[in-house]
Amino acid sequence: MHPETPAREARGASSAAADGAIDAATIQGLRELGGEDEPGLLGELIAMFLEDAPERMRDITEGLSSGDIGRVERGAHTLKSSSANIGALGLSDLCRRIVESSRTNHPERLPELCRASEQSLVDASLALRSIRS
Repeated sequence: MHPETPAREARGASSAAADGAIDAATIQGLRELGGEDEPGLLGELIAMFLEDAPERMRDITEGLSSGDIGRVERGAHTLKSSSANIGALGLSDLCRRIVESSRTNHPERLPELCRASEQSLVDASLALRSIRS
């Protein structure tokens, strides 16, 4: 990783916010959290999300294909929280809806929500990679 200039940081946050995949205010808050003491914190958090999120999505998709609604719910619940923490609010909302559908026994909603969440994860991952680089 290389240090980012403030202008480059602003461009990355702005472009991510522009496409709606990542909340710029959340990213700015994470930058401020790291501050001067931990300037690499945001990059570390993004890397952890990018590593873990596909595994949680796999729990959702494989759980759905095998009829394991509990696995779907657990994967979506975990991804909901981590997405919100990193600023992927659209993905977090989709995961919240998956959790609700799983808990209220409405599996007919899950395939559409799953497809939407897969695309939202792709969009969020691309935006986060551009912020990190």
